[in-house]
Amino acid sequence: MDIEKNPPRNRRPKIRRMLPLKLLLPILAVSLISIGSFAANVSVTQTTYQAQNGVYYNIAGGFTAVSNGFTVVQSAGAASAQPYTWSNGGTCQTALTAGNWMYSVTLTITASAATSHTYTYTVSWNTGSGYTQLGQLTFTTLGTITPGQTVTFLIDLGGTSFSAPAGINITVA
Repeated sequence: MDIEKNPPRNRRPKIRRMLPLKLLLPILAVSLISIGSFAANVSVTQTTYQAQNGVYYNIAGGFTAVSNGFTVVQSAGAASAQPYTWSNGGTCQTALTAGNWMYSVTLTITASAATSHTYTYTVSWNTGSGYTQLGQLTFTTLGTITPGQTVTFLIDLGGTSFSAPAGINITVA
């Protein structure tokens, strides 16, 4: 019987001979983290902030507001009779002059709006020297509220150019 007197001291598996342990452990750690992150549940929620992009909304309960921004008036239009009666998809506006800039906001009515109530819609802006009123409109809700209905409010800025405002304050009360 032939017995080895000095067996090899280090009988490592083949992979250990090819990759040093210092390299194998980080690869194993990255692999485990990758598997864990792919297996994790991801949920995405959308949040709508009512004071975005320098626009502050001070809206009475019963309405939500979305700014449609500034656009150029394409054709002249007469001012809406005041108070404007809420009409789904309607437009309540100041007198519009073709070529002037206007500011547009869409209000959506909710179930908590008061029925047969007159509200005042006011837009003020700050172009660097404090807030000044840009325009004001009034409207009356119907005797029956249908949540989700919208009205777009247009206010003529009174000129063909303007300085970008530092802030806009929209109030419905």
